[in-house]
Amino acid sequence: MNTHLYRNIPAGQEDLIARLTERYAGQRIRFHTGFVGSVPVQASGRIGRLFFYFRFRGDTASLTLGSADHRSAASRAKHARRKALRKLRRGVAVDWFGGFMLQQDLRRDTALDRHPSRAVWYAVRNDVTGERYAGDLEPEEAAELFIDMMSTLQPAGPEPRWHKLAKLGRGPWTPPMPDHRVVIRKARQ
Repeated sequence: MNTHLYRNIPAGQEDLIARLTERYAGQRIRFHTGFVGSVPVQASGRIGRLFFYFRFRGDTASLTLGSADHRSAASRAKHARRKALRKLRRGVAVDWFGGFMLQQDLRRDTALDRHPSRAVWYAVRNDVTGERYAGDLEPEEAAELFIDMMSTLQPAGPEPRWHKLAKLGRGPWTPPMPDHRVVIRKARQ
């Protein structure tokens, strides 16, 4: 098995991820992380040219496929590199950990978003375990849930245009106030 292609796969999950990679070989799936974490359990990677993000928390699972917004991430990375260079020149990071973090900020791909910020496909499943505050899954259970969600993917609708919704508040129509936000006016004397 060729495990050097995987980025952050725990040692116990290499076979599981290899099986999932084989199963979805036609879609060219690559896992960047295994099924890691607890409350939430998460996994991320790529399917073809799209990024995917799997998440399970609070008895709800979601799988989102889409493209990442690299322009804003690249801007954040450029700012982080400039800030790290300033700190290194001033000698701010003298301890080992601070220096390590600054060296990491100097990498070219710092803060590049690997999660889909523009959803193209999605799947959501509620009541996975029947426990309202669930958040832990064994890797095999997470893989089964991932397979189930891959089979129920559906196209995402168009993104909302918030600037058009903001115009509603400025127009002649205003939404009614709820009863608990009634304005009380003083009587004139």
